[in-house]
Amino acid sequence: MFNRYSYGAVVLLATTALTQPWAAEAQETDAPSATEEADRVLGPVVVRGAFIPDEKRETSEVSSLVDAGDFAIRGDSDVAAALRRVTGVSIDSAGKFVYVRGLNERYSSSLLNGSVIPSPEPLRKVAPLDLFPTSVLQSTLVQKTFSPEQPGEFAGGVIDIRTRAVPDDNFFEIGISGSANTETNFQDGLLHDGGDNDFFGYDDGTRDLPSGLEGVLTAGTFNSLPLAERNAFSSQLTNNPQTLVVQEGAVPPNWGADLSIGRRYDMSDDLSVGFLGALSYSNDYSSRTADRGIGEAVFNQTTQSFENLRALSSFTRDVTTNTVGVNAFGSVGFDILDNHELKFVGFATRSTDKKTESETGFSNDEQNLLNERVEWIERQLWTTQVQGEHVFPALLDLEIDWRASYSEANRDAPFQVFTQYEQANIGTPIVREIAPGSSIEFSEIADDSTDFGVDAVLPLLLGDIEVDLKAGYAYTEKDRESESNTFILQDALADGFRVDTAYRLYFEDGTQAFQLGRSSNAPAFYVATQEIDAGYFGIDAQLTPFLRIAAGARYEDFLQAIETRVARGGDGIITPPIEEASWLPAGTLTWNFADDLQLRLGYSETVNRPQFREVGPSLFTNTETNEQFIGNPFLEITEITNIDGRLEWYFGRDQFLTAGLFFKDMDAPIEAINVGSGESRLVSFANIKAAEVQGFELEYQQNIPLQDWLGLGFFEDKDFAITTNYTYSDSEIDASDPILVLDQTAIPNLGNLISASDGTILVEIYDDIPGQNGIFVGPAGVENPENLSAVDFANNFFRAVTPRESDFDPNRQLQGLSQHLFNLQFGYRDDLADADVNFLLNFQSERIRSVETINDNSPAIIEEPPITLDFVYRKGFEVQGGSYNFGFRVQNILNSEYKAFQEAGGTEVAVDVYDPGTTFSVSLSREF
Repeated sequence: MFNRYSYGAVVLLATTALTQPWAAEAQETDAPSATEEADRVLGPVVVRGAFIPDEKRETSEVSSLVDAGDFAIRGDSDVAAALRRVTGVSIDSAGKFVYVRGLNERYSSSLLNGSVIPSPEPLRKVAPLDLFPTSVLQSTLVQKTFSPEQPGEFAGGVIDIRTRAVPDDNFFEIGISGSANTETNFQDGLLHDGGDNDFFGYDDGTRDLPSGLEGVLTAGTFNSLPLAERNAFSSQLTNNPQTLVVQEGAVPPNWGADLSIGRRYDMSDDLSVGFLGALSYSNDYSSRTADRGIGEAVFNQTTQSFENLRALSSFTRDVTTNTVGVNAFGSVGFDILDNHELKFVGFATRSTDKKTESETGFSNDEQNLLNERVEWIERQLWTTQVQGEHVFPALLDLEIDWRASYSEANRDAPFQVFTQYEQANIGTPIVREIAPGSSIEFSEIADDSTDFGVDAVLPLLLGDIEVDLKAGYAYTEKDRESESNTFILQDALADGFRVDTAYRLYFEDGTQAFQLGRSSNAPAFYVATQEIDAGYFGIDAQLTPFLRIAAGARYEDFLQAIETRVARGGDGIITPPIEEASWLPAGTLTWNFADDLQLRLGYSETVNRPQFREVGPSLFTNTETNEQFIGNPFLEITEITNIDGRLEWYFGRDQFLTAGLFFKDMDAPIEAINVGSGESRLVSFANIKAAEVQGFELEYQQNIPLQDWLGLGFFEDKDFAITTNYTYSDSEIDASDPILVLDQTAIPNLGNLISASDGTILVEIYDDIPGQNGIFVGPAGVENPENLSAVDFANNFFRAVTPRESDFDPNRQLQGLSQHLFNLQFGYRDDLADADVNFLLNFQSERIRSVETINDNSPAIIEEPPITLDFVYRKGFEVQGGSYNFGFRVQNILNSEYKAFQEAGGTEVAVDVYDPGTTFSVSLSREF
């Protein structure tokens, strides 16, 4: 069928001999050659774009695609690991989230088959990409320029994870894998016991709350219980040494297994049905020995400046994490009348971390401390989707695509135990009860999302111009409930009582109790909701055979509201809702101005909105970094202007050289800031005045047939391949305006607080303090059931936000931005032997992990990700009629270290420094 793409790429063949020798070698026959016939009928023309891939033709946007073939060659097991190879993309230190063009994950959106997915991570709005195994995926698209079809919350890019399609042929495949790390497996590590189902990543009830405690927590009455009742609950919390005692033992090897099956049935000429299913299981270990600490700059009274750093804390940390992953995928598809497709998809992924940690060192000038922590964290995401694609020939080939999905994400950490000891010289360590003290925490997050969308494309021919008219509608709703209960140990040193493990405290002494760490300054529970109604329209026109333009706009009506409570059943605080309606224009121009040379130019306006955790004024502890986080109810929406350009040269099939430029102007970007002091790192969020991001990208890919290169027949069907990319990013911040920071201290003024006649409390800005402004946040429209006075009610349930000057370095980068990203992949492919050998190098330059403390002398935390060099070998072979695939991989051959540090005056303090080790892995699969 002749379409716009064949029209642009095959605008006849008169001069193709200049670029494609096969076209000039017409056989000598009496009949006219194809070229002569083309010249006779249509005259001389120029062929352009013959090597431009279909995926690059069919979109006007700057994008990168990683498909199933790339997953196999590179050996990456999850989406996050695979995407770090993409131009302009890096991953965070935990290996869960991607940064696009130097912007951290808050500036990107993650989709699954085009539908929004929730996140089980408490500090992130996007789902962690390490949850998605590549074994069930068809491809992953990273789109770096905005188009109206995509969500308007866009700056870095949108990541669309696409599951495997209905198969064309029947298959059944099983596989096994195993690996070992030089720092972990077959070495001594830290372990602790648990329940009988830990092997499967499911808790069997061992870590549940004691009977009756759930109701007490809901009512928020734990701390007011008589001591005897609190002691009874406390004893139940600590009566199982399996969940408390840190042990040492040999760490076994990592292993995993998977199977997949596909079936296709052609019921008739008009109906085909396909089924696809996959299951996988993995059981992996990771051990680290790290230097950890935090520092502050020393103020020199003589020079009146901050100079060398001094360490406020310094620990040697040993941690072993056992990660169990379980994944299931299934789809059913229908092809009807060649013009209609229906697909039903179910996908569930689960990852459980069982972590055991011990660290020794000093903190706050207190020497000889021993900290132990055991954790059990379950992360789970499941989604159900239904999709339809329809073409109506009777309606001018109108295309209608629609989707509907419902997804849930959960994070359950039912038993996080932290015990701190003083290692006195007299022998037995003493369990501490003072801050940070010893505690047991239970936390849970439940996220769900509903997504519906419909897209319509009407192709028209207006004279000689082919035009697609586009329009669509999308509705997304997200809801979240989060609860955290921390029980803090009290009076552990009463009467000089000394024990070496926390659980023995209650059996040998019996007079101690926990105190629940809840207050209006640390609400335990919040519920949040978000709704987005969106519609868009656009036009995509092939103005000439070589010039294409796409333009349109997206309209989004956004609403987000959050309510926090000291207890699930208590009084709530409703933060001011965020409501905004936005028009977001976008346009791109694609010009195929010379043989296989293509220029793309793009302009768009997008937004970035505060997420639930950033707004809700409740505390959360990130045990990985030992930082506490608290939301700021007064964050504003960031407005972003994006400009992109990319020059693309396709000099062969799947061979190209591209160069791109990008610029982003950000008004009121959101940054995570440290509002704590000294060793206490309390991270909140604030809008700085503005920021700019600019940079360029280079990407090169070429296949070199070795027979052509070396001239030997032995090398027939053997190729050398090289793929490399480099990204330079730079940013400038403007933090000259004061920032609004959540203040946990007493409210300075209640003069403008209004108590309505119906007993409700309103929210109002106060500005009658000279030189100071602030905002009260309270339960607007929420009843005051105890009829408290306005002052008492505010003291119990209100917070204040006050503007503060920041001492941010005006020359620093945005948080998370690496100026330099580099990837290199080179290897050898033998088609006859069905074998691949590849080396893969990845480099990310240093970036800010946590910015400097405002109005304090604690410098920013800088991280240097490791430089990784991997080796991947894959071989296909047949044995007794069975088709096999063997894989061997070595990761981090250089054993490059991860380093996070603070620096001032030429002095460094190690914040987190460790060797990740080298990993050796093998895999074997068979297809039946």
